[in-house]
Amino acid sequence: MRLYFGERDRDGDGPLEDAVMDACARRGVEAAALLRGVEGFGAKHLLRTDRLLSLSEDAPLVAVAVGEGEVIEGLAEEVEEIASEGLLTLEEVGVVEAGLATTGTPTTTAAGVGVPVVGSPGDGGKDLVKATIWGPRTGPKAPHLDAVAALRRHGADSATVLLGVDGVLEGERRRARFVAGNRGVPALTVAVGERGAIERALAEVDGAAHFVTVEGVEDCSRIAGAKLHGEAARVTLVTSEIAQCGSHPLYVALIHELRRNGAAGAAALRGVWGFRGGGEPHGDRVLALRRDVPMIVEALDAPERAERWRAMALELACEGSLVHSQAVPRAITLR
Repeated sequence: MRLYFGERDRDGDGPLEDAVMDACARRGVEAAALLRGVEGFGAKHLLRTDRLLSLSEDAPLVAVAVGEGEVIEGLAEEVEEIASEGLLTLEEVGVVEAGLATTGTPTTTAAGVGVPVVGSPGDGGKDLVKATIWGPRTGPKAPHLDAVAALRRHGADSATVLLGVDGVLEGERRRARFVAGNRGVPALTVAVGERGAIERALAEVDGAAHFVTVEGVEDCSRIAGAKLHGEAARVTLVTSEIAQCGSHPLYVALIHELRRNGAAGAAALRGVWGFRGGGEPHGDRVLALRRDVPMIVEALDAPERAERWRAMALELACEGSLVHSQAVPRAITLR
């Protein structure tokens, strides 16, 4: 389950984000994370950004939760009851079972009807997948740096580490604090690449990650024109914070173009470490004046409209940026 909403959204007298994370912990999801975006808009097309002080306290938020089908269905029903606005999606993912990756061929089993693979070699595209590696932010139990290095070594197309500000790992609610190390708070490494490259990388980090999911994606740059079948579709741009489009950062330019042209919603997430294409892993540095950190922009809409947004993303994308898309089986606009 993914919920796109705003930092100022409420559940009664309290923040909606707290209510959603409470529900995730109470219902026993396998893992959950609350991600704070830096730019975005929703169905009402109100701009949320951390670049303007007056708007920085209403950042776009993305809550991600993974679990068994019945657990997620119950969670989604509760979120529908408490959220007055936002966009809720339900998707099927495969789970890399712990211990099986030691054979060199991780096995995926789906909590549903199987892992969707869009763009298989049989229809002229790559067998492209997205893997999400869950674990704590830092410390000896954090898999992220090793995972990024392995993914780069085995030829994945991209990998981005996203820090959660709240979440659930091993059945425990874990929130970030201003004055704390926050080592146990969940973080995600989101990687895209050919299935074989992802599997080889996962085999190296087997046992280090708390939880790994795999899902099919479409490489827009190689299969342009392929249809996305589902209630909605997600178009994703992977770029850098310092990548430019004219006089604006690329991620800002894409968000504003999507909003200007009436897209249903979009959010930009700032990573702290990662790579894309053939580049070396890079990320946050102390006192850096220009932060060359990874950025992910996600846009959601109806499939026929999403085809327009992926064409827009490809047109704006600079060298080294990546664009991919996914069908979303179920999407619910909360009003």
